[in-house]
Amino acid sequence: MTHSAEGPAVTREIAQRMREVRDKRGLTGAELAERMTGLGVPWDRSIVANLENGRRQSVTVEELLALALILRAAPVHLIVPPDDSDAPYQVTAAVTESRFRVRSWIRGLFPLERLPGVGAVRDFWAEVPDDEFGAMQQGQCPACGGRPPRQLISKEDS
Repeated sequence: MTHSAEGPAVTREIAQRMREVRDKRGLTGAELAERMTGLGVPWDRSIVANLENGRRQSVTVEELLALALILRAAPVHLIVPPDDSDAPYQVTAAVTESRFRVRSWIRGLFPLERLPGVGAVRDFWAEVPDDEFGAMQQGQCPACGGRPPRQLISKEDS
């Protein structure tokens, strides 16, 4: 992972997206920290400031998920900017792919490697739940397991 005075590349992306979405939602750094603490992730305003200013070197998965809940955004959109799909995104120091490919990989739609070996593809798909894999084979939404999204939302709301 490339490190600089502003921290690792992925952490910088998360910090920038956190700031952008926080501003869109009208939250101050103190309000964000308070809500994080309310979800069991003890943050204060200085943690928000240090992350946004590049003085914090990492974000835990727990922190990322709590941020996504608070900011009402899918975690993938805090990790990888949703615009300019062809722009390069640095996954590791040795791996850079387009934002589109990285978002698709995070969503579990396909392996990140452009031409992976057959075994690598089999391994990747072996981790997909059966209903999602079946839906994908039938050209349906794999994230929905073949169920219409409205059906999923109404089930959650009841």
